[in-house]
Amino acid sequence: MKIEQLVMQAQAGNEGGEAFVEVCRRFTGLVKKYANQPHVAGIKEEAAAEGWLAVAAAVRTYDPAAGVRFAGYVESRVRYAVWNLFKRERRRWQQELFLTGSTEEEGKERPGLLDTLAATDNVEAEVEANFAVTAVREALALLPAKQQTAVVRTLLGEARLADIAAELGITPQAVYSLRQRGLARLRKELAKNLLLPI
Repeated sequence: MKIEQLVMQAQAGNEGGEAFVEVCRRFTGLVKKYANQPHVAGIKEEAAAEGWLAVAAAVRTYDPAAGVRFAGYVESRVRYAVWNLFKRERRRWQQELFLTGSTEEEGKERPGLLDTLAATDNVEAEVEANFAVTAVREALALLPAKQQTAVVRTLLGEARLADIAAELGITPQAVYSLRQRGLARLRKELAKNLLLPI
């Protein structure tokens, strides 16, 4: 029986679907041919599935009145289905990050996912440092305003005792005393929060 007659029977939905099964059997080699191409070797099963879907779609949509032979029609559908699958996968592959770096055609080293995510410093030390900075900020916030100014501006800033004394209207010795009391209070707070020796 001619293939076009089988297709018409499959479209008519003959009992048991023998006509459709026969059409598929006749085009098994075609699907394998396009699914086994080198550029789709990594996605061979997906390519075969796309090929079979294209055969089924060709059987459903074939119109003999168009004057096209079914063999050419189904081959075109299978070829383009597999090619479109390859193009979709290629776009996805190009957007993927590799776990390790790879060299592109121009000879440039492209960083991998692990390179992108890897911290340049010791992560444990960074976490501890961030925790310590937070604890110091919280302890500083507990100090009275004048002690806070004396500690922050003289130890962390570049202000001299005399500068702070002039701003606050007190003597440099009083600024020194504020700073010492502030530091003592800071030590106590940090000893509670960070378990440091007093």
